[in-house]
Amino acid sequence: MPDNLGPPSWNTAERRPHQSGQAKGMKHGNPVAVNVEWMVDTGAELSVVTNSVESNFDLTPVGGSASGTTGGGGIIIKSGMEVEFEVFDPSGNKVSITSNLDVGVKPNNAGSEILGVDQIDHAGAIIEWDPGTLAGRLRQP
Repeated sequence: MPDNLGPPSWNTAERRPHQSGQAKGMKHGNPVAVNVEWMVDTGAELSVVTNSVESNFDLTPVGGSASGTTGGGGIIIKSGMEVEFEVFDPSGNKVSITSNLDVGVKPNNAGSEILGVDQIDHAGAIIEWDPGTLAGRLRQP
C-alpha cells in the first residue's frame, strides 16, 4: 500500500508524521480553504490550529479550553472549521475525509497544526508510521 504520511516540507529529516491537507470554513459569509500541513499526533485528544490559520475563518467559541505541551498559553475550543485529510480505504483507494468536529485554537503561531486522534477516530482510521524510514499511512482497516 502506498504512503500518505511523511516528514513536513520544511524539514525532511523530521521524524514525526505529517500530511498535507486543508482547513475549510467561512469568513464574512464566503467559503475559505487554507492549505495546511497536519502533524499527526497520537498524543493529542483534540485537533489544534495556530492563530494564523484560525484568523482566516469566523469561528465560534464553544465554552471550553485545553492546554498543550507546545504553543504556549491556553487553547480555546471553537466550532465552524472543517478539517480535511486523506486516508486509504480497505481496498487501498485514497479517500478525502472532511470533519467538522470542534478544534482547538492556539493563542499564537507556535508549533504545528495538529491532527489529533479525535479526527482520526472520526474517520475510522488507524495510523501506521515508521520513524526510521519516515513513511507511513492513515488507513481504514
